[in-house]
Amino acid sequence: MNETKLAHFKKVLLEEKTRIEDERASYNSDTRGGSMADQSGELSNADSNDMADEATLLYDRDRDVAAVENLDRLLAKINRALMKIDEGTYGKSDVDGTPIPIERLEALPYAVTTVEQEEAL
Repeated sequence: MNETKLAHFKKVLLEEKTRIEDERASYNSDTRGGSMADQSGELSNADSNDMADEATLLYDRDRDVAAVENLDRLLAKINRALMKIDEGTYGKSDVDGTPIPIERLEALPYAVTTVEQEEAL
């Protein structure tokens, strides 16, 4: 892969990393209606003890936790791709060093395997 393409992918990855980190930070702030659990894992105090309200809070918290976990997985993939750029192995599969098609990298710049290898996992 030439240096121009490599610089392009690094820029895209860094922009995506910033976007995801910002989105993840929004889940840690109290701007999402208090639906996330506090550090002890307890739900935020509701004004009402109504079971429907509590169920909604629980659902919202679980949804937010799942979203944060997904963002964490994406960040790990992006960080791995950035590490591969630094190592000089970007664009090659982590499985066997096979070149990853440029079309796949354009669609998923954090891809570290070919489509076939991904499907086999």
